[in-house]
Amino acid sequence: MSYRVDVQRLTVRCRVGGSAPPALADVSFAVEPGRVCGLFGREGAGKSTLLGCLAAYRRPSAGTVRVDGDDPFENARLMSGICLVDGRGGIGVDESTTVREVLEIVALLRPRWDQAFADTLLDRFEVAAGAKVGQLARGRRAALAVTIALATRAPLTMLDEAHLDLEPAHQATFQRELRAEQAAHPRTIILAGATVGEGGDEDADGLDDTAGGLLDDVVLLGRGRVLATARAAELRGLGRELTGEADAVAALVHSLSGDHVLSGGAAVDGGAVGDALVGAAVSGQAVAVVADRRLGRLRSVVLAGPVPPDALGAADRAGISVSPVGLRRLVTCLTDDRLRSGEHRERTP
Repeated sequence: MSYRVDVQRLTVRCRVGGSAPPALADVSFAVEPGRVCGLFGREGAGKSTLLGCLAAYRRPSAGTVRVDGDDPFENARLMSGICLVDGRGGIGVDESTTVREVLEIVALLRPRWDQAFADTLLDRFEVAAGAKVGQLARGRRAALAVTIALATRAPLTMLDEAHLDLEPAHQATFQRELRAEQAAHPRTIILAGATVGEGGDEDADGLDDTAGGLLDDVVLLGRGRVLATARAAELRGLGRELTGEADAVAALVHSLSGDHVLSGGAAVDGGAVGDALVGAAVSGQAVAVVADRRLGRLRSVVLAGPVPPDALGAADRAGISVSPVGLRRLVTCLTDDRLRSGEHRERTP
């Protein structure tokens, strides 16, 4: 069983300080039932606030949130079918509570709970059932949270960076278990974080080779707004890194995008134009520079968007190397407005 998620023009205003910008502003997107959606953005982008609205922890200031067609806030039908965990793993209980007792509490609240599966996961994540929550190291706490999320089998399951806190040895275990769960018990899953965090070489898109294309959809957040939404399969392959002599790289980039889409220039006004370019690049309507680094006479830029074959030939003739950018790195570049504005350009004399 899976729930569809619909968010329309969602706005959440901060409660402290009337002049503070909203935590979320006019956010709209949808996740189809049975899909795995990656929700990405820098710290402060609004990810946790958005998940809190989906989980009915708070009401929006404006706009609508619909889960399985209904408003989830104080909705008894939906509450048992929505699960949100973060990396703390304690679900708000006293830290003297044992792992086993935490799972007993969850089992009372979740009608689809699978205790045998939870026990298997604890064993694979090397979490002792008798350990107290307060004594668990960070990675083990995250493993407890991930165990709850998977074994709950909630039609809407959301992980707020919990999977990112897993120990490296357990990342692959999580990915395998999630893929197996989706095959056997499909549900709607939202994985939130500042990075993709799904293993593999970021320069060789581990999502295709290592994680088997775990994500179906991607939502990119920046400063409380949706920068872009895309199918993950379409987003992979949109990133290219060009490295070569600075003037040659600049000339090729200009031929591809023009000054009006170059990052780090006067055309990028306060990030607003840059945000629009992210959406255009992700949708295949533009080529945008999303990261720019200079090392002496060399220049390296990351492009997002469709690069035509003739441009690749021109790069080869100019002695410019062109390499694919993995989804993890591309997402980081697209959501980091400091990189896109040129604020964090790396230069050496």
